[in-house]
Amino acid sequence: MMTQDKWQIVWSILTSFSFVWTGVFDVMAEEASDAEPPIAVVEGLFNTSDEQSLGLEPVTGTHQQIYTASEESYKFCHHQNLVVWRKRLYLMWSNGIVHEDHNGQQILFCSTDDGQQWTEPSVLTKDHDGEGPFACVAAGWHAAEDQLVAYYTAIIDGKPIHERNALFCLSSSDGKVWSGRKKLTHGFYIEGPRRLSSRRLLMNGQTADRQPRLRFTDDAGGVTGWRDGMVPRLEGVFTFPEPSWFVRRDGTIVMVLRTKSGVPCLYATTSQDQGATWTVPQKTNFPDATARSFAGNLPDGRAYIINNPNTTPSKTHPSIGRRVPLVISLSHDGIVFDRALAIRAEATAMRYKGINKANGWQYPNALTWNGYLYVAYSINKEDVGVTRIDLADL
Repeated sequence: MMTQDKWQIVWSILTSFSFVWTGVFDVMAEEASDAEPPIAVVEGLFNTSDEQSLGLEPVTGTHQQIYTASEESYKFCHHQNLVVWRKRLYLMWSNGIVHEDHNGQQILFCSTDDGQQWTEPSVLTKDHDGEGPFACVAAGWHAAEDQLVAYYTAIIDGKPIHERNALFCLSSSDGKVWSGRKKLTHGFYIEGPRRLSSRRLLMNGQTADRQPRLRFTDDAGGVTGWRDGMVPRLEGVFTFPEPSWFVRRDGTIVMVLRTKSGVPCLYATTSQDQGATWTVPQKTNFPDATARSFAGNLPDGRAYIINNPNTTPSKTHPSIGRRVPLVISLSHDGIVFDRALAIRAEATAMRYKGINKANGWQYPNALTWNGYLYVAYSINKEDVGVTRIDLADL
């Protein structure tokens, strides 16, 4: 048993470490303020005088509506996630009764073997605890060798920021029958893990105090061995960081971050050690409506960011931008984005009003498969769409 003197010595050591790390982060923040931001868009890429399409040419692609809300169905859809497993493309999303992330919200999924004919949506998991306070939020997939892992965040009704929110997973050996749930960690997640070239898995979410949480594991199964990367805190910038990432040709990982309402641009941070440590997140000139973005790489190594870069105030939510158009921006070096195309730029209007619902093409998720880029998104937070783009057209 420790004496009071020994406890005081231990406490002194711990607080000294805290002081050292605080000082290190302060120095990093000062250095970051003088550094070039990790990403930038060329001047004039987006024509802000064109409030509908930002002056962008449309992509050449085919659009499909996977789920259409009706009087007889649930009327909220969001948080789309794609994966390929055993030569099939799978799609999941959050499916709420009327309002966003409220009690009763479940996860739906469907799949296709050709990218065009999809199965009818099925329930992946029902509301987390029935009449209890939690709702389910789709958090993505992992295609392990012998099983498909599905993740979801259980959140307190209507409160994506809460200390009791937690990440769970299910698994299946056939993509049809699912195991019981397993709790993995706390926090809020809406994007599944992806592999780095080292085979390490990188998964990103946020903590209950609104800071990014960037996790990694070297376990190929995607269930165990998760550790937290070190991300310097940045106060007063994030509400829902909703991180997403791509990799530069030199192996640098670039994580883009959503900001809080009223900060209409992306922040970004980088890692040189496979996600173990990250630089101080920096403000970029990449415009963002304040919504979920998705970042990735095309097979030829080019980086892309899919987001809503329209900063014109939303008619229904003036503190954020409009979620039209949905745009893919491209970069050869993962630093300067100099080409952009509109994935969807048509005007939209919701049919069923609900808490926190908004018009537009939003919350994208994407992957490449069999020569195409597939982009999934919600439409007015009530329908689900997928756009299929031939890589040759990019």
